[in-house]
Amino acid sequence: MDERAESWLQLLLEDAEPAAYEALRQRRLAAATQEAERERTAAEALRAERLRSRLRERQQRARELAALGDLALRLTGTHQRGALLQESVAQARRLLDVDVAYLALTGSDGKMAIEVTDGSTGPRLRGIVLEPSSGLAGRVVERGEPVQSTDYLDDAGLRHAPGVDDVARAERLRTILGAPLRLRGETLGVLMVAQRRVRSFTGQETSLLSSLAAYAAVAIDNARLIERLRDHVTTVDRAVALHEDLLRAALRGGGVDEAVTGLSRVVAGTVRFEDEAGRTVATGRNGSAAVPDDGTDRCTRTVPVSSSAVRFGTLRVSTSTPLDEDSQRLLERAAMTIALVVAAERAASDAERRSAAELLEALVAGEVEDTSAFERRARTRGLDVARGHTVAVADLDGAPALARLAARHGGLSGVVRGRAVGILDTRPEELRDQLAGVTAGLGGPAHGVAGLAAAYRDAAACLSVLHALDRADVRAAPADLGPYRYLLSASGRADAQRFVHATIGPLLDHDARHRTDLTGTADAFLTQGRGHTATAAALTIHPNTLYQRLERIAERLGDTWRHGDRALDVHLALRLHRLARTLGEPPT
Repeated sequence: MDERAESWLQLLLEDAEPAAYEALRQRRLAAATQEAERERTAAEALRAERLRSRLRERQQRARELAALGDLALRLTGTHQRGALLQESVAQARRLLDVDVAYLALTGSDGKMAIEVTDGSTGPRLRGIVLEPSSGLAGRVVERGEPVQSTDYLDDAGLRHAPGVDDVARAERLRTILGAPLRLRGETLGVLMVAQRRVRSFTGQETSLLSSLAAYAAVAIDNARLIERLRDHVTTVDRAVALHEDLLRAALRGGGVDEAVTGLSRVVAGTVRFEDEAGRTVATGRNGSAAVPDDGTDRCTRTVPVSSSAVRFGTLRVSTSTPLDEDSQRLLERAAMTIALVVAAERAASDAERRSAAELLEALVAGEVEDTSAFERRARTRGLDVARGHTVAVADLDGAPALARLAARHGGLSGVVRGRAVGILDTRPEELRDQLAGVTAGLGGPAHGVAGLAAAYRDAAACLSVLHALDRADVRAAPADLGPYRYLLSASGRADAQRFVHATIGPLLDHDARHRTDLTGTADAFLTQGRGHTATAAALTIHPNTLYQRLERIAERLGDTWRHGDRALDVHLALRLHRLARTLGEPPT
């Protein structure tokens, strides 16, 4: 074999760089002594260079095919769409040796959104929405084939979108090549690669990008199919779990709270059950899918909760995105079961209220004939009369608070004689904060039937005194009422009566004989801080009339009635007199 041929072959075997071929050519030309030999050397060098280029191309193609095969294996083994998209753009950027790669998927409205990028200098590319027929991506979708723009921003043949161009300018993108993700005649999106300098992509590079896009389209379609299958299995599992949770709640009497919590475990978002008045009765939240009550935009789905004849309320689900059809069907089925739970809960609650009311009525009325039987029945309702309990009496709007405290601490609550009554296993000082917002009288702690009945009377009388004093949002026991506690008992009322007559008796006698109200004038005058103008305004009389009345009061009580300690005694006597008339007969 020719020595020179062996040298060219040696270079080919060693996969030498072009410089090595040029060096050998120069040496051969310098050693040639004849023109024919030089021409033969030049021709051999040209053939060797062509052969080297073909080998390099085949090697590159082999590497690309191997990379495509490896990519196909990875894509078929990955079923998460996000991972698939990221892998596709990463491989496109690596195989085509470009600065940036990104992938946009087509939505139901025909617009494309860039979902993943690789090589971008910031987050600007991700999330960009590409309008149909706009830009290079739109041209790719229109033609259904790869499209290249050598210098995108200066390409007058494209329909440019200012926002997209701004991002391309910020990323300094020049040459862009895009290939469609097509499958069964449908374009799923576009795979794009870009260079920050002007570059002309070869036909082989365009073919490689098309292959990558084809692989990505198949993988994305498979992932969507698997997601649908997974969603179907998940829906079945959710339905079974919901059915079991609601069935347990209905059979066990777990109540609306448990039913709503069960629903929130299988439906993303915040679940609420609202009663007929729109008040939230129960709430369940599904972790990170829950929507906070901060006024942000949300999607809400409502379903009525009702039986054939009675509407119990509304089941409401708030989510950041609309519920799918499967979740809506779960919601509708849950509403029917929750209606049964609510109906059963209300029937049980009505029975409990009747039973509690009967026990409380017998206790406060002193009609307990068989103490042992009463104590046994009370224990079944959660009241152990042998323990020390505090009795709280409030207006009807305090009934829900007393019911909650009875459930929390133990005891009994209900409505008796038009007032809310609670016998609670706790101390008065603990109730003051827990009944915030409620005006209530407190009695006890007391135990035993007789002791609890007496504590009720104290609490009821305290509430009456608070109302008479116009004290709202106050929780008071007898010891909290100061001198007014004398009005709570017959003996105390008698003592107060003696004090009143000793202090302002002449004034009361004058009013009784002459049908006047000097007593009221004196009370208003002292209450208004002895201010003439304020008192006249409060009584809606002329100031001269007030002066005349004050003179007549002084004639009966003496000139010192409005000054110093004497004024304090008179004012206390006036208030005790007014409260006694408001309270009526003293408690027995």
